[in-house]
Amino acid sequence: MESNTGINFIEITLTELNFKLNRDFKPPKDGIPVDISFKTKKSFSSDKKALYVVLSATLFQKTKNKPFVMKVSVEGTFTGKSYKELEKFSKIHAPAHLFPFVREIIGNTTMKANMPPLLLPPFNLTTMLGVKKN
Repeated sequence: MESNTGINFIEITLTELNFKLNRDFKPPKDGIPVDISFKTKKSFSSDKKALYVVLSATLFQKTKNKPFVMKVSVEGTFTGKSYKELEKFSKIHAPAHLFPFVREIIGNTTMKANMPPLLLPPFNLTTMLGVKKN
């Protein structure tokens, strides 16, 4: 289905899922803040009418007393009529479309590890990805 922007969300693919549970984790009394970092990578088809965006989230990489370590990467494929529109879309809108899938994978994976599901709160992806507004 084409949106009013002329950009189509074609598919999403889970490209990486690494999870390692820390069985020695001792939860602190005051809780543990979520240590998460995001990265994006984009590429275009040779005709520049398809955009491929990978959104990766890494959790608890820098935390000393960590409940687990996880890396999730999903790749979304988008098409459009204009390379310029796709380029602009790739900065914030494409990762924002992919984020709910990453959130769901993290929640389900932690639940299947027999721990309370980690439900990520809404994030300001502009800030998290270091994108400057035009």
